Amino acid sequence: MRLLRILAIGLSAASLITGCSSCGSGQAEAGDVLPPPPVAADRPSFDRSRAFSALVTQCDFGPREPGSQGHEACRRWLVQQLQAVADKVHLQSFNSRTPMGGPFDFQNIVGLYEGTSDDAPLLLGAHWDTRPIADEDPDEANTNTPILGANDGASGVAVLLELARLLKQHPPARPVMIAFFDAEDSGVATERTMPYMGFCIGSNYLANNWPANELPWPEEMILLDLVGTDAVSNPRLQPDGAVGAPQFSLELNSLTSNPALVEDIWSAAEALGHTAFVRRTIGPVTDDHKPFIDKGVAAVDIIHFSPPPAEWHTIDDTPDHCSAATLFQVGDTLVDVIWPGWR
Repeated sequence: MRLLRILAIGLSAASLITGCSSCGSGQAEAGDVLPPPPVAADRPSFDRSRAFSALVTQCDFGPREPGSQGHEACRRWLVQQLQAVADKVHLQSFNSRTPMGGPFDFQNIVGLYEGTSDDAPLLLGAHWDTRPIADEDPDEANTNTPILGANDGASGVAVLLELARLLKQHPPARPVMIAFFDAEDSGVATERTMPYMGFCIGSNYLANNWPANELPWPEEMILLDLVGTDAVSNPRLQPDGAVGAPQFSLELNSLTSNPALVEDIWSAAEALGHTAFVRRTIGPVTDDHKPFIDKGVAAVDIIHFSPPPAEWHTIDDTPDHCSAATLFQVGDTLVDVIWPGWR
């Protein structure tokens, strides 16, 4: 596509010069400025600074664990942000217990961009709640402290909020939905009585109680989780030997569910030079894409996991351990997926 654009621009410029020769000497006089050749509409530009600002704003509400003031304040803010740019916003309220307590009031927030085609919609999702405990913190004194969730929660939402703004400015051909899932991060690995170990409560509720009168059922889904890791501040050694480098590997549930979309995403990232996307397969991850896979939606999870960032489920999951550059790698890649044909 890029070569074709270059050829088209060259031909357009040549036709302009030829056209001038019919009404003059054909020679550009000193000081003359030829009009610029026509170019295609601008590619939507993902703004890393705006995305990182959205991450910080979420953290400014404090931890967003179930039942907290931060949870309610952030919920209201997210609704306002999406209502300002989406064609339609659906609020799905529900009440549920978690492995860590309750019952609590929860809300999934879904924005629809209707698109210009009759294609089946693409669902983009991220969870917006945060974990009530820092159970992975190396300091035992911190393990019952709610986490701030800059990476684990706010990062995926931040990328989607910036994409939401771009979708308003550049209506997509294919319909797109953006979903902010509640009640994802209160699970316990030893939980056996609740689906998905008590994780993914909000996405499971939405997948099994889809508001069919309000929203079209998605054909495909892309989930974002832990997409803000800062390579400089993260000390954990990655499997390839890189210290702290964010890595979005090929998650097994995604490869099984939608290998074609996995290939589209990772190929786009590679063409754009986004090195956080690596061709390394990791095992299945229990995340918000799994309830939708189980309901027949072909879904992909973009996640930094196996191992997770060093700050995962600790009190150090703060904005200073996140990076606007990493958010950009993810958001810019998804621009290629949502608006194909620019490369």
